[in-house]
Amino acid sequence: MDWVHENQLSEEEQKNLPAGCHGKYVDPLEPKDGTAPAQTDESAPLVLEADHSVVKQGQTASLQGNVKVQMGDKSIEADTLEYDQEKNTGQLKGNIAVRQPGMLIRSEDATINAAENTSKMSGSRFVIHEQHIRGSAKSIEQKQDGVIVLKEGTYTSCEPGSNTWQLEGQELKIDQEEQTGSGKNVTLKISSIPVFYLPYIEFPIGDERKTGLLFPSISSSDDGGLDIALPYYLNLAPNYDATLVPRFISGRGLMLEGEARHLSRFFNSEMDLAFLPNDDGGEDSDADRLIQEGESEATIRPYKGEDRWLASFAQTGGARDGWYSNIDFTKVSDSNYFRDFGTASLSVANTTHLDQSAEVGRYGSNWYWHGLVQNQQVLLRDIDHPYRKLPEFAFVGNYDTYGTRFTLDHDYTYFTHEEDQWLNGTPIIKGQRFATDYRASWSKENAWGYIKPEIGVKSLNYTLETDALRAEADEEIHLVTPQASLDTGIVLEHPGGDLLQTIEPRLFYLYRDYTSHEDLLDITEDGQNLNFDTSARTFTYSQLFRDSRFSGQDRLDDANQLSIGVTSNWSKNNGTPLFSTSIGQTFHFDDRRVGLDSTTNKDNFSEIAGEVQIYLGALSQAYINGLYDTGSDQIARGSAGIHYASKDYKYLFNLAYSYAKDFQESTGKQVQDIDQVDVSWATPLSKQWLLTARYNYDFTNEQELETFVGLEYNDCCYRIRLLARRWLDSNIASLDSLNIDDAKYDQGIFFEIQLKGLGGSGAKVNSILNESIFGYRAREQHLKQKR
Repeated sequence: MDWVHENQLSEEEQKNLPAGCHGKYVDPLEPKDGTAPAQTDESAPLVLEADHSVVKQGQTASLQGNVKVQMGDKSIEADTLEYDQEKNTGQLKGNIAVRQPGMLIRSEDATINAAENTSKMSGSRFVIHEQHIRGSAKSIEQKQDGVIVLKEGTYTSCEPGSNTWQLEGQELKIDQEEQTGSGKNVTLKISSIPVFYLPYIEFPIGDERKTGLLFPSISSSDDGGLDIALPYYLNLAPNYDATLVPRFISGRGLMLEGEARHLSRFFNSEMDLAFLPNDDGGEDSDADRLIQEGESEATIRPYKGEDRWLASFAQTGGARDGWYSNIDFTKVSDSNYFRDFGTASLSVANTTHLDQSAEVGRYGSNWYWHGLVQNQQVLLRDIDHPYRKLPEFAFVGNYDTYGTRFTLDHDYTYFTHEEDQWLNGTPIIKGQRFATDYRASWSKENAWGYIKPEIGVKSLNYTLETDALRAEADEEIHLVTPQASLDTGIVLEHPGGDLLQTIEPRLFYLYRDYTSHEDLLDITEDGQNLNFDTSARTFTYSQLFRDSRFSGQDRLDDANQLSIGVTSNWSKNNGTPLFSTSIGQTFHFDDRRVGLDSTTNKDNFSEIAGEVQIYLGALSQAYINGLYDTGSDQIARGSAGIHYASKDYKYLFNLAYSYAKDFQESTGKQVQDIDQVDVSWATPLSKQWLLTARYNYDFTNEQELETFVGLEYNDCCYRIRLLARRWLDSNIASLDSLNIDDAKYDQGIFFEIQLKGLGGSGAKVNSILNESIFGYRAREQHLKQKR
């Protein structure tokens, strides 16, 4: 049946075999390079050949011995053929082989109708080469439109001699052109054991999407208990589809999740919905113990009896006349939704803010503008919600005249809030901000380097609502300051045999005049400072050459500083990078009097910032980044890591280490060091077995953050994945901040099976591996191309 074992394939063909396969079906009709395909059936004449023939002109033809019938790209071989020339029909017997591009059918008895291009065979077997599909049937009928109908047929993607799984149906239909299959009264058998019955099923036979059941995912955790999800895919049209996922969680109840996707000329849209009525509260044994000890069940299980839900909508549009749009809206019923129902990594389970925004904009030849409205749902308890932007408008112009670029940046935002007071009872400052940034720059670039001088002026204008202000504070505030900078660098090359080294010194001088910010400080009775969206940037090597030490626009930071950096690159003469290192420091000639509060920074120089990049191959690299504080003679912050991926993506290894001294948490409520290591890998144990693992540990708190070990068995026609996972489970609803001391552990077993050739793959295990092992997503995409 055209099966060729891997030992008979070329080395290149063996490399391209799908995962777990020991051979492949080879279609002898497949055109070779440079050859033209055969004529189609409609345009080709009927050609008959045989060892012996008896022909009655215009009536019948009797052919015996090595009979061959050729109709364009379709050929039939048999021992005998009785052909009716008047009706254009024939009866074939013995060793029948019907071939057409991509398909082979073998039988002992067949009837053909050349006029209608149909055939019917009994006691048949078939192979679809490219899709790696085979089967058998009591009878096979080939329709005029090319659809194959199997009566009492079987269908599998397993290799010859293996029936690990197969479909058996009263009637199976295969449409090669549409890449789809369907069946009536179908039984799924695993190793000849019936495990599932469907009165009707539809499935893809290639990469085309098809409506039908996808295979379930099964997992178990300490908190939720047994979790079974059974996805059903709906291919509604070429440009939109949907997936419905009934889900049973033993500790919580029945849940329904849904996803819908739509593509058009103007927009790409995706909507996700989920609903679980009357939550049973979970199966957490620690919660049971606390309740037995007298704790209130309403406190321990705050969502028992509540409806839990998620609504999410995302849309991107544009690419027409410069217009674009973005909508990103997610809302959940409660703070612990992702913890209780999420399927991904620790970072997703600990999501603290959900964006709810809509944006539209347009790019012109010289101008760009955009409008934005934004809100956020905060999932942490007892933390202040951020401001709403209702709305934000930005207008940016760029003009090039006589070698000089003029940039005119305007930004208007109205900051409001859903509350009138912060959680501590103090009033919330609300109001409007209009910021401008006008610049003129000139640039000269050559092979030896570049020089870029720039001058400009920035302004801030506020109109504040008076409710929160103290009597002496101004509701109208105007700040303006001039600025100038000079950015220059040179490139020095040092050839050395097969290698090329460059040394690239860089100088960046920045001056921005000091303007008093006293009108922004201590403007409420409780001493609040005006700050809608501004924070200090994390200092890194790239920060040496930025023109502001703040993100956001509520400060016009003063500066009189010179940043000096040098980068050295090593590469092969063909341009392949090998090694890169950078080091630099900023020197301050004046105190920095503008800050988020009234504090003055008198340091004369910054930390020494450095970074190293080592290129180990096309897919592998190592890095070291760090900050050295000369004042305290300590490493203030650092990270190092290595990512390795073999050329075929079979092997993945990641090691990362992060360190920070006195790191300020985003909540502002605690200061702690960061000292963490994260190691993950995916390693084949054999051709079909894969080991995956991750270990993420926090040395500061002496706790594991996440640990899992997984095994995968990848056969030619199925894939099984089993993963045991233990992770730090932050109950966000009960936390004032992401304090690791308040978290406990959850653990679970995740199991998924995929039957290749029936479509679908496990989303839950995929999500965990994609989020936790860098490079795993690319590995899956690479292997998918070989299937």
